[in-house]
Amino acid sequence: MKVKEQVLLILKSNKGKFVSGEEIANSLFVSRNAIWKAINSLRADGFTIDAVQNKGYMLTSDGNISDNTEYCRLRILQQLKRNASCAEITVKKTVTSTNTLLRAEAEKGAAHKTVLIANEQTQGRGRHSKSFFSPADSGIYISILLRPDFNAKDAYLITTGAAVAVVRAIKEVCGISADIKWVNDIMLNGKKICGILTEAVTDFESGCLQYAVTGIGINISRPKGGFPAEIADIASSLYSDEVADTDIKCSLAAEILNNFFEIYEHTSQSKLINEYKKYSAVLGKRIKVTVGEQFYFATAVDIDSNARLIVKDDS
Repeated sequence: MKVKEQVLLILKSNKGKFVSGEEIANSLFVSRNAIWKAINSLRADGFTIDAVQNKGYMLTSDGNISDNTEYCRLRILQQLKRNASCAEITVKKTVTSTNTLLRAEAEKGAAHKTVLIANEQTQGRGRHSKSFFSPADSGIYISILLRPDFNAKDAYLITTGAAVAVVRAIKEVCGISADIKWVNDIMLNGKKICGILTEAVTDFESGCLQYAVTGIGINISRPKGGFPAEIADIASSLYSDEVADTDIKCSLAAEILNNFFEIYEHTSQSKLINEYKKYSAVLGKRIKVTVGEQFYFATAVDIDSNARLIVKDDS
């Protein structure tokens, strides 16, 4: 991370307070002159930073990032572990769909482990092209581009790993225990707080994935005005507040990426499935199984090594 970016983080975390140039320089192990240059560069970017002799520097306005996207990006980078280092992380205030935009970048050659994060989606979607409610300020929407070296038939492991990563991150950051409703919904007290969608493009001849984009949408706080009537009974959020704290958003995003890439690169399939089963919200329960336009009731008895749900028909 550049000195300029580190200085911004320090000023942002002390907004409304003066921080001495000496204190900043000592914490970053750089010269006072380097801090002075960083301050001037930030001012050129549109930030308003007051300087008072014997007091130091104070950030008084966020300039061209009043929506906090740059701060959020830097906070995420600050918290990433080495194994989760990404090719590029972009944070946007509003997008149509993070998956749609990242797939377009993938077609242009975007690198493995490119990440796009948004505060709002106007055309968010879930499985089977269903609309995914993605209002501003109450959630965080993440898409991750992978260029895997495995067969398309193993793509299910990406969604499975993402689900486990989200449950882990929620526990680590928020201290809240969530469950996984097979196959891709994260649940809290019986209601959905997160959805996951993996979309992939396959090489027809080799049967291998050209790339995969995994989208993760989390309801962190209650949306202003509440959830739409059609999902009010099935959707929920981690917190009941109406505005999600920026630092919680950033920390959640960082820990999701940390856990996702740790699972993707270092966790065996058997270990992943066992952990996925541990968080299951359906095992041992009577469920409704829908096949096309038909449905029947059954008991969920197991999840196999390929993450397929095994059920016992009531009849």
